[in-house]
Formats: sequence, C-alpha cells, structure tokens
Amino acid sequence: MKISNIRIKNFRKLKSCSINLSNKETLFVGANNSGKTSAMHALMFFLGNNHSNFRITDFPMDYWNDLDRIGESWIE
Repeated sequence: MKISNIRIKNFRKLKSCSINLSNKETLFVGANNSGKTSAMHALMFFLGNNHSNFRITDFPMDYWNDLDRIGESWIE
C-alpha cells in the first residue's frame, strides 16, 4: 500500500490541511511559524504509533476549554 495523501485536522497550528505525497520526495516549504514542524510531528505520531507523547499543547487553543470540560466530567 502506498500513502499518497495525508489530511491533518486540529493538531497544533494545523486546523485542517491536506498534504499530497510525491512518488519520490515531498518537501515542506513555507514561512516561519506556518506549520511545517507541526505537520512532521503529526506524521511521526501516526507512523510511529506512539500516542502516549501527545500533550495538551498538541491541540489548538480553541479546544482547550472543551478538553477541560471533558476532563472534569471524568472526575465526577
């Protein structure tokens, strides 16, 4: 199986992005603070199957209040 496209949603700076992968090489090019490193970390989490390294800062700040509410509901 060959992965030709990756979609990343709600990970760090990436609200929603799609990455088309080339048959040979894929380069990430963009301005500083545009999400290149976030995309690479998402790929590493996915390919390495190491979900235990996820942190609250891996989710966009827009969702932190929702995550807090979910966590509080588990305590009750």
